[in-house]
Amino acid sequence: MGHHRVAARGYVGGMPKVSIYLPDELYRRARERGISLSAVAQEAVERALGASDVADWLARERARPPRARRHVDVASLKDEVHGEFGA
Repeated sequence: MGHHRVAARGYVGGMPKVSIYLPDELYRRARERGISLSAVAQEAVERALGASDVADWLARERARPPRARRHVDVASLKDEVHGEFGA
């Protein structure tokens, strides 16, 4: 692993330097396996932001007035399409 010079104001390699807290055992196991905690943290934040975006979209969609005048039985429609085009 390369070493980055820590710049002023807590930045490393152009990114802000942050701290995370892990139980000793979890930290030890990650180090033993050579897991990059920075990469794992970045991926986890990306996933959380994506999940938050989806949750926000769902909340907006659920708050909108219904666009259909009748109820659509999605399960039956799916079965019909599978029957016509195969699974």
